[in-house]
Amino acid sequence: MDSIALYEQKLHQTINTILGINGVLEKTHYSNAQIEILHAWLVGFFISDYEKYLSKNALPFDRQNLKITTQLVSEGMRNISVEILKQYKNFYTKYLELYQFVPNHYGIVLKQNTQSRLGLHIEILFNRLEIGHFFILSRVLSSIKKAFYEITVIQNSWSAQNLQEKINNYYFEQNGPEYDLEEAIEQLANTTLSQL
Repeated sequence: MDSIALYEQKLHQTINTILGINGVLEKTHYSNAQIEILHAWLVGFFISDYEKYLSKNALPFDRQNLKITTQLVSEGMRNISVEILKQYKNFYTKYLELYQFVPNHYGIVLKQNTQSRLGLHIEILFNRLEIGHFFILSRVLSSIKKAFYEITVIQNSWSAQNLQEKINNYYFEQNGPEYDLEEAIEQLANTTLSQL
């Protein structure tokens, strides 16, 4: 099998798997919001895995989001744009801890997160945040800032729109801890936990 045929075969396998995600998650006990979160995380997982496959096994010159997105759209996934695809991938790479909520029988290979989680446990975020919050937070590069905003969103019941406005207006820079950042974040998380 040549590289083009291998590419096409893997593409169809990936698409079929992504398209089957909804059916798998609908059979679980999760809420609609949680299903949306897991769906986006799983799409990010498969897209990321697929790109790694391409870079090692077929068409190594073709690693851009645009190419893969074009192929997915041509196969009927018209709701996935280049920007949405990037969001899914960012979301997956920033929130590997969500692996634990994927149904056991789904066969996802565990991805290890080399960084320990700051702030609140992933269970709390999964139960209290919307998919929009996760997409915004996954674009925050600093783990300190991300943990701070996660906590603050829950403390203040911010909508995703509120969160984006606060980030745009440098809320962390004006209200976040000034020193001993990791320790300050952990104290803030513990305070929030006691109030929940």
